[in-house]
Amino acid sequence: MAILGGVFLASLAIYPVLGLAFFPQTDAGQFTINLKVPTGTRIENTEQYVAKVEKLIRDKIGPDLKMVVSNIGVVPDFSSLYTTNAGPYTATVQVALNEPRRLSSFEYMDQVKRQMAREYPDIRTFFSSGSMVDAILNMGMPAPIDIQVSSPDLHQIYDVAQRLASDIRQLPGVGEIYIPQDMNYPALRLDVDRIHAAELGLTQKDVVDNVITALNSNYMIAPNYWVDRKSGNDYYLTVQYFRTRAGRDSEHG
Repeated sequence: MAILGGVFLASLAIYPVLGLAFFPQTDAGQFTINLKVPTGTRIENTEQYVAKVEKLIRDKIGPDLKMVVSNIGVVPDFSSLYTTNAGPYTATVQVALNEPRRLSSFEYMDQVKRQMAREYPDIRTFFSSGSMVDAILNMGMPAPIDIQVSSPDLHQIYDVAQRLASDIRQLPGVGEIYIPQDMNYPALRLDVDRIHAAELGLTQKDVVDNVITALNSNYMIAPNYWVDRKSGNDYYLTVQYFRTRAGRDSEHG
């Protein structure tokens, strides 16, 4: 007992050199990058940004890279529930590493992060380990510490979030700060002349529905389904106005 007690007391001497973390890190051999290019960027241009990021990852990791998979933009259906993307200017890049490898996934993640900050400063990023253990410890949140601000005034809470992020960045040991919401997304404001619309037999909803159909499709306002009798598969049928040509409008589905 005396020997065991002595060993225990001696082990306390290594306490000052032990690493400390809010949650322990687990090397899952992979990492994930949530990135945002300038808000409002078309998905074609976002794809070009992501291609550059993929090339950077391949050059930086080299033979230890197993695969890289990118998910760009979001579509208006149920699949949007399974992605963190918020629009055509957002993307998720998942990187898997080989076993064995020269460096840990955290070291590669730091190298890619620093390189992206130097070469593409206009890309906003948030890196995560992609580990199932980390996801469970974080209760499904993207980071171990999650701060939520709520109010009916969106601009007010966004300003509060920005100030909190600025203050938190000054704290020692803070790695990344990520605010997923964007308030500067391009939008259209429609002021409908109710009197003239009523003279034409149109309500405000009719006007908005037609604008949505012209810009996107009727899927969001009037979803239709078509069943293939041979395969039994269900397909969404959407209609969108064609571009105006010679002052005439046509529709295609």
